[in-house]
Amino acid sequence: MTDDPNGFDFEALFRAAPVGAVVAAADGTILDVNDRFTSWTGLDHDDLLGTSFLRLLTVGDRIVFSTRTAPLLELAGHVPEIAVTVLGADRTRLPATLDAAQVMTEPAVTLFVLAPRRQRSVEEAQLISAVHRAEADLERAARRDALTGLLNRTGLVHALTDSPSIVEHEPAVGAFWIGLDHFRVVVESLGHAAGDDVLNTLAQRLRDRFREPALLGRVGGDEFVVVLPETALEEDADDILALVAEPMMADDLEIVVSASVGVATGGVGSLEAADALLRQASAGMYAAKAAGRNRWKRSAAITDGAAVDEIRLLGEIRAALTGDELRLEYQPQLDLRTGRLHGVEALIRWNHPTRGAVPPSGFIDVAEKSGLISQIGTWACATAIAQAVELNSDAAVPVQVSVNISARQLGEPRFAGTVASLLGATDLNPGLLTLEITETGLITDAPQVRENLVALHEQGVQLSIDDFGTGHASIAYLNDFPVDEIKIDRSYVDRLDSPEGTAIVVSCIELAHALSVSVVAEGVETADQLSRLAELGCDIVQGYHYSRPLSPDALSGWLAKGGPLPR
Repeated sequence: MTDDPNGFDFEALFRAAPVGAVVAAADGTILDVNDRFTSWTGLDHDDLLGTSFLRLLTVGDRIVFSTRTAPLLELAGHVPEIAVTVLGADRTRLPATLDAAQVMTEPAVTLFVLAPRRQRSVEEAQLISAVHRAEADLERAARRDALTGLLNRTGLVHALTDSPSIVEHEPAVGAFWIGLDHFRVVVESLGHAAGDDVLNTLAQRLRDRFREPALLGRVGGDEFVVVLPETALEEDADDILALVAEPMMADDLEIVVSASVGVATGGVGSLEAADALLRQASAGMYAAKAAGRNRWKRSAAITDGAAVDEIRLLGEIRAALTGDELRLEYQPQLDLRTGRLHGVEALIRWNHPTRGAVPPSGFIDVAEKSGLISQIGTWACATAIAQAVELNSDAAVPVQVSVNISARQLGEPRFAGTVASLLGATDLNPGLLTLEITETGLITDAPQVRENLVALHEQGVQLSIDDFGTGHASIAYLNDFPVDEIKIDRSYVDRLDSPEGTAIVVSCIELAHALSVSVVAEGVETADQLSRLAELGCDIVQGYHYSRPLSPDALSGWLAKGGPLPR
């Protein structure tokens, strides 16, 4: 740890604080704890180093931290006064208050301040005050583009909803999404420094032309956004094209660039509405490029029923994540080789406060498009892992737990680390966790996807390709990725009574077995299907013929009865 810019010595405060303090790496690995923490909890200093911070919390608090606190900490840089229960020596439960803040050392670390639930001392308040000041600087930096100083996309969306002068003019707010044409040519010909000169020049021209309360942002490599509370659309769009086209100096050369501009109008009364407005403007920019570049195109205002419903649904999904409306049910899987339970698949359910049960098909696609799917996926992983620990504590044989992971989450840099932290915090054997990935998640073959899959495999986590055979290039996936299991889609199981359907299933089984990969058949609903799959050499089945999805309590009761086999 190093001193912060305001002169606060974090190292000294950390050591001398009359309250427990823990320093952790970005992935949650404990790097250091102070003496007050070890004396309060009775835990050994050296035993804590290298373990996960989540191990210090109860199962319920781990889930809340992973799904709610951690995303907020990453966005805002600081989360104050969260009530938690710390697990001390001999699993003693210690009611505590948690403050967490990111500290911009090199590399960055997270400082956790843990105190018994009591009146805070002056020294403790000093430590937290120092953290708050560091956090304020971090929050400002997190919402600004490092090169131009303009707002980044996160900062822009929040500024849209926080600015009274913007909100009071909805639904007439105008958004202009600016994409430079052929900017790559400038960078490849003159270098990145020249490209930076162009971007900074354009940023300054936008500042000079559009004064407050206008909002200005750089939202991509060569993309900018202007948001105006009141706008003469055509005049403002023409002005933007003109100021971009003025000659610029880069690397002592005069160059001229052009831009394609997307224009949209709409409301910004919520984060979802603001994001939707920006997406509409972005779509207009792509339409302008498709039409020949160096022009502007207007996107339709977000007033149609489907768009409004989508914005409303996004708000309800956010509320579901924070309001304990989501839950998991588990569908048992039968191992045809042993005749015993193999594992369970976690299936998400949403108990909407007014609409009742909402099926996954009613919200997962919208969550995927908005990015909320990552929070849902983290919640599902944390919940399933915690419940898997309880499930296996009483099980006669190990029970595998499968969780579905979205393509979007699979491409996030911290995903494998998040899973490792959740596993480390619960001591669940990684081999008892299976992550199900659709072929769509593998199609891009992005380096980050491959990196996550390899890291998960090295941890011991099992990987499964869901809906195998319904996408593209399935055989290549089995060769190129560390896959342990494939799942035959129910549409093929339904066609087992036809020669063509049987041939497809046989091909999948033979291919998988040739590569030492297990085969699971989904949607098994009849005794004939079960018998036929056993004859064809399928390894595992799941479906209503074996069991419907069960709540955690119902699953425990089902297992207590020996997991009844299908008739």
